Amino acid sequence: MQKNLLRKQPGLRHARTMVITVVNQKGGVGKTTLAVHLAVWLHEHGSRVALIDADGQAASTRWVRSAEPRVTIVTESEPDAIIEQTQRLRKTHDVIIGDGPANLAESTRALLLVADLAIVPCGATLPELEAAAQSFRILRNAQLVRSGVLPKGRLLLNRLRSDRFVLTKEAISAARSLEVPRFDSMLRLREAVADSPGQRSVVWKMGRRAKDAAREMSTLLEEICGYEHDTTLAQ
Repeated sequence: MQKNLLRKQPGLRHARTMVITVVNQKGGVGKTTLAVHLAVWLHEHGSRVALIDADGQAASTRWVRSAEPRVTIVTESEPDAIIEQTQRLRKTHDVIIGDGPANLAESTRALLLVADLAIVPCGATLPELEAAAQSFRILRNAQLVRSGVLPKGRLLLNRLRSDRFVLTKEAISAARSLEVPRFDSMLRLREAVADSPGQRSVVWKMGRRAKDAAREMSTLLEEICGYEHDTTLAQ
C-alpha cells in the first residue's frame, strides 16, 4: 500500500527531514532535470526544501536559482562536506534533494550514506540499463555500511518513446530483469522537458505546449511522495 514518503502531505511541516538523492553513473539520463523539478514542486507544495548540487558542472544550482530562488542551494562535491551539510540542513528543512554527479565518485557514495531514498533514472538503451544496475550495486553496498535497509532504491524509466516503440518495450522488460523496485510512472522523451534547462524553468510553468510533459511529471512527483521509507522498498 502506498504511504506518504514525507509523512505528512506537502504543505505541512514534516516530523523528520527526508533526504532524496538522484544518482546514476551515466550522464544524460535526466538526474538534474528530476532533481530540479522535484525540489521546485515540493517547495510549491509548502515544504522547506534544500538542494545539494554535487555535480561539478553546477547545472542544478544555476537552474534552481532561476526557477525558484527560495529553494536553499548548497553546491558541494567534497564527500565529507556533503555529509556535514546534510546534517546542518536537517535542522531547518523538511526535504533535502541531492543531485549526484555523472559517475559513481565518492560524492555519490556520500549522498547514498545520508539518503532515505535513492532514485536512479534510466533510459531505454542497454548501456543506460547496465549503468543503472551498477548504481544499484553501489546502493546495496551503502545499505550494508549503514547496517539497515536505507537508502531505499527505486528505478525510474526516463526519456522513453511511445509505448509501441520497440526500445520502450525492451527497456520495460530489461528493467524487470534487474529485479529492483521501479516507479509505475515513466517519463517520455518530450521536447518541453528537453527545453526546460535552457529556459531555466519547470514544465508546468512553460505554457500549453508543455501540458503533456507537465501532467506526466506531476504524476511522477506525486508517486515519489507517495512512498514512506518502510520495508516494502528494501532491496
